[in-house]
Amino acid sequence: HGTGTQAIRGAASVFAASRPDDKPSYRNLGHAEPAAGNSGLIKAVLAIEIGRIPGNPTFENPSPKIDFAGRKVKASRYTIPWPNSDLRRASVNSFGYGGSNVHVVIEQASSEYTPRHTSSYLSEDAELDLDDDLEEGRPYTLVLSANDEASLRSNIRALSNHLINPRVKVNLPDLAYTLSERRSAFFHRAYPTTNTTDFDDSAFVLGKKQSEKPRIGFVFSGHGAQ
Repeated sequence: HGTGTQAIRGAASVFAASRPDDKPSYRNLGHAEPAAGNSGLIKAVLAIEIGRIPGNPTFENPSPKIDFAGRKVKASRYTIPWPNSDLRRASVNSFGYGGSNVHVVIEQASSEYTPRHTSSYLSEDAELDLDDDLEEGRPYTLVLSANDEASLRSNIRALSNHLINPRVKVNLPDLAYTLSERRSAFFHRAYPTTNTTDFDDSAFVLGKKQSEKPRIGFVFSGHGAQ
């Protein structure tokens, strides 16, 4: 985000001293009004994944207030390959017009990752190790929901039966995330707060979300000079 000297001065104070002259930090531009932060974030993620640094074709005259060489920062008009390094890292500055200032550092993900879609059932030749569940860690909330109470109780029984299967082994944080973020939320809901997958139906707390819409008194978006 080319907002002037402050952002470059801040980045240079951290990175310039440890970087050789032939490996500068590359800057890029946002300026898309309320979507500037999002567009910069998307661009940075894609640049890291693909290994190409997008150019800024409108950049012609560098500001005389910025010591590009001394601060080891470079602006390119053309898309260039990402320099070879152990880790790709990018920064996104978003200085909101309404006063919300955010700085995000994005780092290349490890090549060693678990595939998104994995089965919770152990393979036939896998060894069942029950000792992993004996160590109690932090508790997590497992959220279930349905359109009516009967369906909700059916979901509770289905989850409980799945977890007590000796051939099933799940990661509790992953289960909590999937149930809360990857499932539709309906009016009837239930949850246990637990640090283990070994629990029964009585651990669930049931409730119903109010169907009436709340009264909104005031909305402030922050996207502009209010």
